[in-house]
Amino acid sequence: MHKGLMVVGGIALASASAAIGWFGVQWLFQPDDTSASAESTEPAGPTTPLSYDLSQVLANGEDLFSPPQCGETWTSEVTPGNTVVPIVNVTTTDSGATANVAFTSDAEGVTAFLAQTGQLIVTRDDVVVTPNWGSEFVPELYMTTGDTQTAPGPDLEMTGASLCDVADELNSILADIDWENSTQEEIDAQYAKAAEFEAEHETLPAGDYKVYAWSPIIRGEQAAVARTLFEEGVTDVSLLQYTAGYSALSEDERIQPYCDEAETPDGGTELLCDVPQDVLIEVLERDVPESYIVDAEPAVAISEAFAFTIE
Repeated sequence: MHKGLMVVGGIALASASAAIGWFGVQWLFQPDDTSASAESTEPAGPTTPLSYDLSQVLANGEDLFSPPQCGETWTSEVTPGNTVVPIVNVTTTDSGATANVAFTSDAEGVTAFLAQTGQLIVTRDDVVVTPNWGSEFVPELYMTTGDTQTAPGPDLEMTGASLCDVADELNSILADIDWENSTQEEIDAQYAKAAEFEAEHETLPAGDYKVYAWSPIIRGEQAAVARTLFEEGVTDVSLLQYTAGYSALSEDERIQPYCDEAETPDGGTELLCDVPQDVLIEVLERDVPESYIVDAEPAVAISEAFAFTIE
């Protein structure tokens, strides 16, 4: 299983169990708030049987773009991908900044695509200082109508301590201890040292910052079947291996052997699943309107830079 999806799926399950308002769980339980914001319409015309195949989507998103490395000098112009352009917005605070990403398209009608909002490139004076947020592709379905902007993704917080040009020093503090053989007092002291470092470097260093959003943009058959599934209430299709028990598929007999009922902290029950991908491919097959299928190769889109200055 794709490591990024395992992490996100695990967080989604943990957050759902604890009733935490994490963005993945909000999308899971509130379809009206999902990034696929366009209203669905009744399809017409011929259909073809297709299934959502996560491995194919991930393969399509690989090797399309190599983000610049920490310390490199880098700038970019706006780069649409399959008519889609990310839009990054940044809000500065007294000590740092938060960023979120949406998408738009200037194509007519509904544009359905698979993309990700969490991939950013941050530069200071055009030198890359991107925090280590990770850049593995965790695809979600998005839809726009005309130039309508999708709902913004989750906020990503940025402080001076999170920038890559100092993050290695912070990491070395936590790496400089024998976790298996150290006493609790020694571990607590190392955590305190790391907290002191974070406090000292909380404020963003002075400079001219630019924040770019980028993502693979996947259309074609996989986006079409994801759109069809969304219209029947099946969302977060890339995380269903772990979240099927919370989804519209929870009653499907084919996933039952891979799910176990567990108690929640409030005394209720939940269905925890680990569904093999080959089973999901079978469960997710649908008759997809041929009008939904766009002949488009995977591409990368890069936003216009959001620029701000720290004095």
